[in-house]
Amino acid sequence: MTRISQTLSLLSNLSSRSGAPLQDDPNVVSVTEQLLPRKQDAVFGEQFVFQTNLLRQRIDARLLLLPPFPCDNPPFAKSVAYLSSRSGSIRARVHRLPGAEDHLFRLCIFARERRVRVTLPAMFRGVVTIKDHDLVRRRKQIRCSRAFRERMRCGLIKFDTCASDNDDEVYIHTDGKIELRLMTGEDKGKRSWARLDRQVRRIFHAA
Repeated sequence: MTRISQTLSLLSNLSSRSGAPLQDDPNVVSVTEQLLPRKQDAVFGEQFVFQTNLLRQRIDARLLLLPPFPCDNPPFAKSVAYLSSRSGSIRARVHRLPGAEDHLFRLCIFARERRVRVTLPAMFRGVVTIKDHDLVRRRKQIRCSRAFRERMRCGLIKFDTCASDNDDEVYIHTDGKIELRLMTGEDKGKRSWARLDRQVRRIFHAA
């Protein structure tokens, strides 16, 4: 086994991705996935796309954007994640580790008529596209945190425009309520992610 293969194996062991409902709430499926940046000239396939598609359960997803291997340099392809629930709400949190600033992502969420809550990295810069955005906005179904609104005013977050190669992308398809937030130091789970950050750093150092 090569050192790179060992590193990938260790990263896989860190994942707490689960396809089964939580014991304390059978209606919620908790999913955690770590995404490695890929070179743009790499062959695109299923291993580049993370997907969770459910019928009735709610989705609680955590996506962790990892830094590249020391031997890899940008540009990287955007990591892609699809979250879909036919009759359940969706909560997604995207964490970007230090050193992963060039690791961009495309997040697609399909929740039909249910609530969607998305928490993005604190320095998120990109485009948010919402199905029937004007209608949803007029119905006052969109809530944005203060930090999110501030980055909108600075032009760092845009709605319903064409994304460039240097933009993160979020697509939301729902007729339900939408809440958009940015990561803050007070977010729950910060301590556990900090511990995971240290583990990932040790693995990359060993590689």
